[in-house]
Amino acid sequence: MENVDNIKKNSFFSATLTYGVLTAIGLIMISLMIYLFDLSGITWLSYLAYVVLLAGIILGTIKYRNDDLGGFITYGKALGFGTLVSVFAAFISGVFMYIFYQYLAPDAMEQIRQAAEEAVINANPNVTDQELDLVLRFTSPLVMFISGLFFTTLIGFIFSLASAAFIQKKDPQEL
Repeated sequence: MENVDNIKKNSFFSATLTYGVLTAIGLIMISLMIYLFDLSGITWLSYLAYVVLLAGIILGTIKYRNDDLGGFITYGKALGFGTLVSVFAAFISGVFMYIFYQYLAPDAMEQIRQAAEEAVINANPNVTDQELDLVLRFTSPLVMFISGLFFTTLIGFIFSLASAAFIQKKDPQEL
């Protein structure tokens, strides 16, 4: 019995990691597309990342339910699966974006800083230099990595809360 539990735990981890990596690849591709084709002004493209995250959570959870659990999954396990997929996706894509902005394309980081500065000044023309400096401290690759990790995980958790309600399927033998 202990051996079966270990196999299920390894299967859970392996499946979440697999879908986390696939989701991260999708998120990275969107970011690179926006950078390479200078599409940062097109706001709807940034929403595409949410679609990729949601798709990774839903498709991964359904595949795990059907392939590894015999077609049945509890709400809690579906919630945990989706959340862990989003943690892996956030971490992997965050590490890539940190390396990208820090070492491969520091010019892109400068563009982000300039856009943030313009947005702050447009929102509040009376902003002081100290306030502006404070805001610009948050536009570093490390801060972007940490905030991206937190927010992507949070959004993934919210997506998982909703999607688990539709994906769950109780085993009639356990009722």
